[in-house]
Amino acid sequence: AGLAPNQVTDSLTADDWHQPYGHWQHWLQCLEKNDFQPGRTESGYTVLGWTAVPVAGSIQQLLEDYYSTQLNRQTFSQLHHQLTQKIKNLTGKLRQKAAKFYQRLEDSDQAEGYRVEADLLMAYLHEWQPGMSSIQLKAFESGEPVTLSLNPEKNAVQNAQAFYKRHQKLKRTRDAVMPLLEEVETELHYLEQVEAALLQTAQYRTVDDLMALEEIRDELIQQGYVRDPYQRQSKSRGRADLPNFHKFQTPSGTDVWVGRNNSQNEALSFKAANDYDLWLHTQEIPGSHVLLRLEPGVNASDDDLAWAANIAAWFSRARQSEQVPVVYTKPKHVYKPKGARPGMVIYKHEQVLWGQPQKAKAYLDTQATHDKA
Repeated sequence: AGLAPNQVTDSLTADDWHQPYGHWQHWLQCLEKNDFQPGRTESGYTVLGWTAVPVAGSIQQLLEDYYSTQLNRQTFSQLHHQLTQKIKNLTGKLRQKAAKFYQRLEDSDQAEGYRVEADLLMAYLHEWQPGMSSIQLKAFESGEPVTLSLNPEKNAVQNAQAFYKRHQKLKRTRDAVMPLLEEVETELHYLEQVEAALLQTAQYRTVDDLMALEEIRDELIQQGYVRDPYQRQSKSRGRADLPNFHKFQTPSGTDVWVGRNNSQNEALSFKAANDYDLWLHTQEIPGSHVLLRLEPGVNASDDDLAWAANIAAWFSRARQSEQVPVVYTKPKHVYKPKGARPGMVIYKHEQVLWGQPQKAKAYLDTQATHDKA
């Protein structure tokens, strides 16, 4: 009726009273004639067509759509929280493990020093005296004095052997730690890619958002990070059964497709892409795979390429930055290493340009406002 909800009755004029009365009469007529205009509103739904966007075909359809959306939103919120917490815990543990490995590598850097000390002591055996707890010798290259700590209960050769043993032990430590550290960093990079996908799917807008989130869950189940209480079978997609990517158009009308998660990234890069497209991704930063769709014989304009780079920068972990390095290449130069986790690729023949994620954000905000209108 155009009245403020908190307006007191004492302040209402005769015209103000007439407005709700008119709406009440309209409501009675709708009941009498069974004539309703069901539709969604920003805060819920209506059966009278008031501020409905859009108008539904029937009350039954309206209620089904409304409560399905509410259920999907609740499911989305719970699942997103569960997956986010899971990834947060996993990445936290991996970062701690990596820090310990780096510390062990730092300690192992002293290995060469022990070997040099052993060589030095062996070269100056004649200067050793029984009972020494330390000895000062001249360094081989610089000639500067070097003080070595000794075990007074051992002779010079035994002390040198102890230095050699420390050298070998620390060297073995480095050899053992390096592959473990590489494994941890690979796993961490993969989970950061998943984390980036979760950040990009932080709010429920349509059922596609829930489907994208469920794809992330299924991927984590397949990779053994999340238990599946229902023992669902993973679904394989053919080229004709592509997922619902984010799809945009540059100002000139060229299509830009964006993967919502690792599963979609793989489908985008290895199923949807053709030889004429351009593939984009933030350089050394977790983010979505992006395709600039091109027709045969058409070269991408600088404006379209910059626009796609902005989108790639926004759909990445660096979306809060002003400028982000983005690589682009032909899809045929993008490969998945054998045994790599979903979404992990390598590429070659790439070129680099700078994406501006805030420009992409401004465009997406404008689109969201337009869709609401």
